[in-house]
Amino acid sequence: MLKSKNKYVFNRNESYIIDKMLEYKLKYVHLHLKLKTTVMKNLKFFAVILFVMGMIAASCEGPEGPRGPAGAAGINGTDGNANVMVFGFPGDTMTSSNTSLLFQLPITSTLMDSSLILPYYRDYNWYQAGSMGMSGDYETRYWYRISNQTVSLNIQNPDGSDYTGADVIWDSVRIFVIPASQFYAAEPDVDFANYYEVESYFGQK
Repeated sequence: MLKSKNKYVFNRNESYIIDKMLEYKLKYVHLHLKLKTTVMKNLKFFAVILFVMGMIAASCEGPEGPRGPAGAAGINGTDGNANVMVFGFPGDTMTSSNTSLLFQLPITSTLMDSSLILPYYRDYNWYQAGSMGMSGDYETRYWYRISNQTVSLNIQNPDGSDYTGADVIWDSVRIFVIPASQFYAAEPDVDFANYYEVESYFGQK
């Protein structure tokens, strides 16, 4: 390439190279546009095919057939224990000179002997007997006598000594009686401190 004043003059070889570069550039652009057009046409074609297939599938769907026969009944599960009983009693005022309450349950001694007995009392909130009372001001204990079907509730100081605090008012008392669904008699040859012996024992019953 020669420079003449303010103009560039290309020789023959340089002009040939520039022409080829422009030719290849135009071919590349043409090929790119052709490829893009082909891809778009293919996408439109597949979209039309999918639409037609969907229409065919929808048109082939017939009316709902008759309901099939009912399946076989399943195996009955293990019976649960729904025999829980709750007995409600009016509350009372517990004092340092009246620390115990006695409640008579209308059940048999046999039922009482094979049931879980859980007394609750309401002192603003519900508490289970056998634990600390409201604000930890007193402690409760309970026991029951099978021979006459009675439940006794007692209050005492948190340290276990006789109650010496202020009067305690219980709004009501509820006693839950939960019969056992199965009863196992303890046997001398079973070590109930041994997990595997207990598991084997109950697994055979």
